[in-house]
Amino acid sequence: MKKLLCLVALVACNPPTPRWPDPKPVEPVFIPSAEDSARTSGPFMRIHPMGQYPEMIHDNLERQPTLKIEEWLSATVPLADFGRILKPGQEMEMVAFGGGLTAGVMNGGITRESQQTNYTNLLAHQMGIKNFAMPLFEKEHFNGTGYYVYRHTDNGYPQWDRVVNNTIPISPGSPPTMPEYKGKISNYGLYEGSTEWYVPSWACENCDLTKLLKSRFNGHQPAEIPYNFIVIEEFFDRWMFGIKTTRQIGLFDASFNGSIMNSGRITDYSINYVLHGKKGVIFTIPRYQDLPYMNWYSMKEFGNAYITFDRNGVADEVINIAKPFSLIPTAKLHNLCKRFKDQAFMANLDDIEVIDSGESYLSDPRLYYNQKIRDYAAEKDLAVVDLFDLYQRIHQGGYKTDDGVLVDGTAYGNFFSSDGIYPTPLGQAVIANEVIKAINNHYGAKIPTIDIAGFAKKIEFKK
Repeated sequence: MKKLLCLVALVACNPPTPRWPDPKPVEPVFIPSAEDSARTSGPFMRIHPMGQYPEMIHDNLERQPTLKIEEWLSATVPLADFGRILKPGQEMEMVAFGGGLTAGVMNGGITRESQQTNYTNLLAHQMGIKNFAMPLFEKEHFNGTGYYVYRHTDNGYPQWDRVVNNTIPISPGSPPTMPEYKGKISNYGLYEGSTEWYVPSWACENCDLTKLLKSRFNGHQPAEIPYNFIVIEEFFDRWMFGIKTTRQIGLFDASFNGSIMNSGRITDYSINYVLHGKKGVIFTIPRYQDLPYMNWYSMKEFGNAYITFDRNGVADEVINIAKPFSLIPTAKLHNLCKRFKDQAFMANLDDIEVIDSGESYLSDPRLYYNQKIRDYAAEKDLAVVDLFDLYQRIHQGGYKTDDGVLVDGTAYGNFFSSDGIYPTPLGQAVIANEVIKAINNHYGAKIPTIDIAGFAKKIEFKK
């Protein structure tokens, strides 16, 4: 009897072991599409400067195209006189190289509309060039990489909604690729790209995002086009990348130094490689302090500010708020500003989040790059588009176009898009006019400028 009771007790304490669990199915490798990228931390998120902080993105939206840009592009323009650019009997053949500005980045993404309203496309229209070809996204993929729009918040600090419909598909691979563009390409702009991407065996081996974007250009080489005029917008993305990633500005870094710091002049092989003695334009670099991106979180809103930061993780240094300084926008800074709004601002930040007065001086393109760009332009007979001067005048306020349009360079103004770095369609038109003026002045050309007010009304641009 005792043995039976013990057996019952053992069974009660040790219930029967369930059967072996079913094996878990092997999960397939997930390759994010452009739409997934817009929803999650996919491959295109980095185009938006705050894309790495999902908490800054409020909701997903679906949007249809709204601009009547194709109607504007179909209108005739007065015949352009190219001055001394062309030899007798030559036809204008223009190509463009550059970063996000030239690629058509707008609102933290690239779309069919942003490509069509890109300054190079507007420039080609004003020049009467019929053979200039943007690598447009297909009509069914009109939202391209997806993009972002401002949400108006009670505290005034930015948040965004994300547009996710009708984006371009991505094929698996290492790295993944986009569908190749089959037509002619005249604009070779790439986000975080430069002329290096079109020199054999050059370019960044680890730049996966740029490789993904460049995959659309596979099978195309600029050298195959017999171009005689070139647009080079080379340095801005490199400069901004350095601002956002260089822990100690002033130490050697390719974003700021490169050939200019080493030799005192532009000796970049890649620029000389694509230039080949052609006529063209080259751009100066604007100050990052003139961008809304660097003014989303202004310390002027606080009664006082006490900010320390870790210099190489060794010791706290204190920001002298009486001297110029900047704070890199992050989700952490966003939350700090919300916390201390209408109070004294107090924070200890990482070195990479702070640009102190010394670094502000060392990262001023007016001091270290722009005169060298002008020297190079004079040597190579290139026209200079002074973005530094343009952005500074817009930032100071009260800037008007030649036809009287007030240009607002603040975060919610009409010049910059919602990424705080790249222009709106109106901003692109303003830049296109600066390019036209530079060409006319340097080469004795007569290219008609864009009627900015008429442009904004015709395409029905609204911020």
